Amino acid sequence: MKKKVIAFGLALSMALTMTACTSIGTPVDITPEPEREVPDPGPVASGEITGDHFSMSLFCGSMAENTPAGGATAVMADYINEYSDGTIEALAFYDTALGDATSMVQGLQQGTIDIGIAGTSYFSNLVPEIDVFQLPFLFSDLESARAATEGPAAEAIHAMFEDNGIIGLSFWENGFRELTNNVRPITKPEDMEGIKMRTLASDVQIATWEAMGALTTSIDASELYTALQQNTVNAQDNPLHEIVSRKFYEVQPYVTLTDAVYTPLYMGMSKMTWDRLSDSQKALIREAADVARDAQLALVDEAQASAMQTLVDNGCEVVENPDKAAFKERAMPSWSIFTDVYGTELVDMIQNAQ
Repeated sequence: MKKKVIAFGLALSMALTMTACTSIGTPVDITPEPEREVPDPGPVASGEITGDHFSMSLFCGSMAENTPAGGATAVMADYINEYSDGTIEALAFYDTALGDATSMVQGLQQGTIDIGIAGTSYFSNLVPEIDVFQLPFLFSDLESARAATEGPAAEAIHAMFEDNGIIGLSFWENGFRELTNNVRPITKPEDMEGIKMRTLASDVQIATWEAMGALTTSIDASELYTALQQNTVNAQDNPLHEIVSRKFYEVQPYVTLTDAVYTPLYMGMSKMTWDRLSDSQKALIREAADVARDAQLALVDEAQASAMQTLVDNGCEVVENPDKAAFKERAMPSWSIFTDVYGTELVDMIQNAQ
């Protein structure tokens, strides 16, 4: 099953690389849609699926089809259609086709959208505890982060969402946020002193980078390239594939792999829709979500590797081994902004699992 998903990932990553070469603000898909092979069925999908027939929307929020999340959404829709024995018609939607990500979450609660995927920040108004995964330097490596989003803390957060009308199906990812700037190579926290940095509009993120000596400000993502180009700010952080797709490397020659913040995506299902499903349909949806998660992580890996090569090819100076221990030491006090409100139980679950 995974071999077929990863083969699709390779094809999609080529499309990602080609699309990243288009102009800022004008995403153009110049490649044909790759032919997808539906993964072999798991134990649920290989059995009989019974229940009422209906159409089901899978909405990828503000993310385009030619992104890792978009590609995995298509994989999930294909899997449901192939193995639901005709009881479910899954329809995939992308790139604000059904509204923005904020309205998508509302639609899940109201039952107007069946399954939705977006950054965890869009879900945090309902369950603020979901932000635990974005505490700075919480994870020692990517494997630990991915394990945590399938572990006890993730299950606890899924339960919180059910109380808010949403069934949690899976965590996907956007990846670790890496630092770029146009001032100097950054190898240790002291190198950030006095650098004007765009950060997420998050108290924890602001406190983290100010602890490094940066001068922080929040700028909308749509305005960030221009702000970097005009030196309104000198630094920012994003996953590598975002840095490339937005062509920040054109105005940010220094890249530091801080792995400062892990940025998950969340997939939720309307409880109204869930309650309409038979037991076999519910099991199929969960199985399809697992298949899609595998696909999405494989696509992220491909996109990240391609992005790194693009940065190198464009002459960026990449610091691969900064002093992460020193960065983490300065960042640790910012955790209290979260734990003073929500306690340490979720953090303890994550750290014990590592």
